[in-house]
Amino acid sequence: KYICMLFQISRLIQVEISFKLKGIALQTIHARELPDCYAFQNTITFNNRAHSGKIKIYFDSDTDIQECKDWHIFNSVLQKNTQYILVFDGFVILSCLASLILCTRSIVLAWRLQKRFVTFFLEKYKRHVCYADRLEFLNGWYVLVIVSDLMTIIGSILKMEIKAKNLTSYDVCSILLGTSTLFVWVGVIRYLGYFQTYNVLILTMQASLPKVLRFCCCAGMIYLGYTFCGWIVLGPYHEK
Repeated sequence: KYICMLFQISRLIQVEISFKLKGIALQTIHARELPDCYAFQNTITFNNRAHSGKIKIYFDSDTDIQECKDWHIFNSVLQKNTQYILVFDGFVILSCLASLILCTRSIVLAWRLQKRFVTFFLEKYKRHVCYADRLEFLNGWYVLVIVSDLMTIIGSILKMEIKAKNLTSYDVCSILLGTSTLFVWVGVIRYLGYFQTYNVLILTMQASLPKVLRFCCCAGMIYLGYTFCGWIVLGPYHEK
């Protein structure tokens, strides 16, 4: 349908366009279970009350969820795929749980060894071990793996609950799974240390990390100043 309207833009104050959309969720359909039907009530408002030469646009949407009334829905393949995904999520949770337990055990054993080393050094040589030497017993890769496993387990549980239509925390789930994936790929660098060529590069990165962070702090100040300058200068000309 095409609607043709003729009016004077100088006299335009406000225009509202309302329309409805309907959708069906077929993600998790169990045996003899009707899917969820969504009714979206959308409203687009063009506001020209300020007469500033720039019409502001607002969008409002209300969602109504209700059970569909028609049984003519065929989704057996999608149901099997959903079951396979749930099984895969369970396998991921078990794998991450085993990795979490083993890495936590290694951290605890290293902490006990560090205490024994400090006690031995104090009794044998009457000297206190500095904080930097104590950190040598802490493996940062294990800490990274523990954080990644925790995020993956929580994100996978949220993902399963979303599939079961019990939760709708899409943003939290995506942030947890995305960040854990980033940490996993960063942790792969650890295995490159077993090769002589890559080990030199990794040791160089570890030695230069404090200086690189200090440089990023200094460069970050300049970047923040540039960002705030652009925000203040260009901000009045664009809503974003």
